[in-house]
Amino acid sequence: MKRILAFSLLLGCSLVLSAQQALGPGTGLISPEINPDHSVTFRYQNPKAITVQVTGDFLPTRPIEIDLGDRKMVYDAPGIADLQEGPGGIWTYTSAPLKGELYSYSLLVDGKKVMDPSNIYQIRDVATWTNVFTLSAEPGDLGWYYEVQNVPHGSVSHVWYNSPTLSSQRRLTIYTPAGYEDSLDRYPVLYLLHGSGGDEDAWTDLGRTAQIMDNLIAQGYAKPMIVVMPNGVWFNQAAPGAAVNMFQPTMTNSRSQSTIEVENSFPDIMDFVEKHFRVAKGYSNTAVAGLSMGGRQSCMLSMHYPRKFGYVGLFSGVAVPEGNEEALAAVFAAKPKLYWIGCGKADGVMVNSKKLKEYCDKMGYPVTLYESEGGHIWRNWRIYLTIFAQYLFQDFEPGSRALAAVQDLEQEEF
Repeated sequence: MKRILAFSLLLGCSLVLSAQQALGPGTGLISPEINPDHSVTFRYQNPKAITVQVTGDFLPTRPIEIDLGDRKMVYDAPGIADLQEGPGGIWTYTSAPLKGELYSYSLLVDGKKVMDPSNIYQIRDVATWTNVFTLSAEPGDLGWYYEVQNVPHGSVSHVWYNSPTLSSQRRLTIYTPAGYEDSLDRYPVLYLLHGSGGDEDAWTDLGRTAQIMDNLIAQGYAKPMIVVMPNGVWFNQAAPGAAVNMFQPTMTNSRSQSTIEVENSFPDIMDFVEKHFRVAKGYSNTAVAGLSMGGRQSCMLSMHYPRKFGYVGLFSGVAVPEGNEEALAAVFAAKPKLYWIGCGKADGVMVNSKKLKEYCDKMGYPVTLYESEGGHIWRNWRIYLTIFAQYLFQDFEPGSRALAAVQDLEQEEF
């Protein structure tokens, strides 16, 4: 018995020591450090390194062109800056003062990409991991909306639903606003779709949906709503680690070459949500929006079900009017409360965005086209969501707080 007890104590001590070793003290460096003037200092210790660089979207971008098979797209690649070596092999770089935003970056050590070991905040975009940090230069700037503020918080849940149309179990990410659990109220719903290479985690991780909605709702700028974020790749169940097929996403293998499967199976999502959540049903209480591939899907869904979505948002993704004239006529015959297109001036999708806008103008269809700076990037899509959400499920009068907030964001330079 004593031998068993001694062995148990020894095993317990080894487990404690192992856990302590796993936890560790960290690097001892602060990186990134946001300075009082809103510049940011990066630190990395490696006395054996020959060169250390940082690449991130806080630096001037480098436009590059990527081939998507059927088309080419201009992509704003992150800039690169050199860290300088100091005592103890500690490399440092301090940026220029930055505006409020969510920024992503990686380190390049002797040309090889590495994560910043001093920063625990990481985000996956398609199959690429980067470090991130948020910076708010003043209350109410874009970075402020992307950070967790001292306001009532909604909840984010991952739920599985059955799709008879696709013969599979699939996963949704769902945001419910603060107070949902303690209320008997019914809430309008926004169906929010991701882009190529994304999944049901993209809008919460990269898009900061929960933080944006919490902060807008707390300010009274957006109406409390449910946000449903499905997996828009019809042949993939869920994000990596959650699906049985262990799907490995890329920009090309995640693109739905046809939206027919998405269109036909979308009622499965709506039926599940309306059955399991307190949803205010009907045209005036239902919105659909998405980015890139999700924007095209949203456009097609609005045409496939013209009396389902009273609000339509197309973020850097549209369907061309040619061949869709009758379907577009049905969309606007239903008198949508808002048909909103957002696209960057340097985005390759702008050509088709303007084509759709010009066609709708010619036909007398009310469409809003918001042109931002930049290209096909998450920095734009977060802004589009922040603006679009404020228009949903409520009427605006000149001078209202919500409309003023929209105008302020539209004037924000980034």
